[in-house]
Amino acid sequence: YLDLGEVNKMAKVWVNGQYVGGTWTMPYRVDISSALKQGENILRIDVVNTWVNRMIGDKALPKEKRETWAGINDYQPDSPLQKSGLMGPVTLEYVPNY
Repeated sequence: YLDLGEVNKMAKVWVNGQYVGGTWTMPYRVDISSALKQGENILRIDVVNTWVNRMIGDKALPKEKRETWAGINDYQPDSPLQKSGLMGPVTLEYVPNY
């Protein structure tokens, strides 16, 4: 398994060009065994978050320069930003198949 540690908010994982799965809840862990090969492997992790941080930043801009729009946006320029990205730690976890 590839344990991604902490992810904010969603992640998709590829190994050697093969999509092996995605995760959006704890534990942020994906079974990568089907794509592994002996020797060097290539790992790709795509992480996305929500648009909350963008909305907070936009509130500090004039309306004509804002990138986002929502019917209701209760965020303010000084609202706390959300954690975003792959926080980790990323580890490989071996689980024997009995």
